[in-house]
Amino acid sequence: MSLEKGKVHACEPNQCCRTNIDGYLAEFCPTQNKNVFAIMNYPAQIVFQHPQLPQISKGVTTSLERSTLFTLRTLTMNTWGFKVWAEEKATRMPAIATFLKQSQYDVVFIQEAWYHADFQVLKNTFPYSTFYGTPGSIICPSISNDQSFYIQLLPIDCNGLMILSKHKIIRQEFISFQDRIPAPEELFATRGAIAAMIEVTKTVGGVDKAIKLSAINTHLATWYSETAGSPESEELWSSVREEQADDVLALVSAHKEKSDLVVVAGDLNATPNSAVYKKFISAGLVDTLISLKGENADKKQYVTWGHDDNTWTGGDPEDRLDYVLYTHTDKLSVRTSAYRTVSAKTEKDGEMISLSDHMWVESNLRITLED
Repeated sequence: MSLEKGKVHACEPNQCCRTNIDGYLAEFCPTQNKNVFAIMNYPAQIVFQHPQLPQISKGVTTSLERSTLFTLRTLTMNTWGFKVWAEEKATRMPAIATFLKQSQYDVVFIQEAWYHADFQVLKNTFPYSTFYGTPGSIICPSISNDQSFYIQLLPIDCNGLMILSKHKIIRQEFISFQDRIPAPEELFATRGAIAAMIEVTKTVGGVDKAIKLSAINTHLATWYSETAGSPESEELWSSVREEQADDVLALVSAHKEKSDLVVVAGDLNATPNSAVYKKFISAGLVDTLISLKGENADKKQYVTWGHDDNTWTGGDPEDRLDYVLYTHTDKLSVRTSAYRTVSAKTEKDGEMISLSDHMWVESNLRITLED
């Protein structure tokens, strides 16, 4: 969800709380775990199997990219996908799919793909994708890519995260954050992180080279206050995001044991001076922007919220909230070879509109395999 949400009222301790979401009265009740709320009065999801999968090219090894350099092209994009609060989603989502179809990225980290219908549209733009849904949920269960929901009124208990890849996804896992903001606007969805283990193979100088990549996509809790965009707004629920950052870092630590390169990307809802951001850097993750631009990283062109070129949030307080970070083993040497914020637009009623309220982040990693 997005920063422009105003102040919310936290649920009273040990009591159910209610909110109206798109005409549906959602009720969240506490459980024995203080950080887990049960979602009441919402039906379990019905899943059905597709009779036949669409025929999509799977990027076979005969079409390996040929180059003298091993470059991993990444993009992180918040798609602003919850229709109750997002504007012009019906126009923007197909345009986002077109943008992805025309792209040359190796891995794309997507946040706020809340609805399964939107997930399907975006999934079909790349050869490989992670699954939809939240493991363990009966309202938004995790389903394979040859399944669908019979009907989905709202993406309650869904997480909105997906990873697209040109290269084969070997396996995936999802973690749910235990620490949450106790407000209905946060509790309706699941916050967490999804990890995909990917075998990236490229032809470099006529020789096939491969690395094991762990791609981790996350979306930390939103800011909520009457003074959105102020330092006080970020600090209000910083302790929750800090706990969520610890969960992500535990996932990073686990994947460092089994991968050559770990890339963490997403909407951290944290500025570069925040305690949340500093946790990631202190844990040894490299910020791709800082590593390439150094002291020039604080220029206005790199903000992802409130950017002058964004038709939805231009004029809001400017912040960098979206990141591509990485860590790697001694088997590799890695550096950032390119970085930019992406401003993508489409036409609506004769005017150009941004494809999201966030700017997206494109980052290329130049990889050398050590002998």
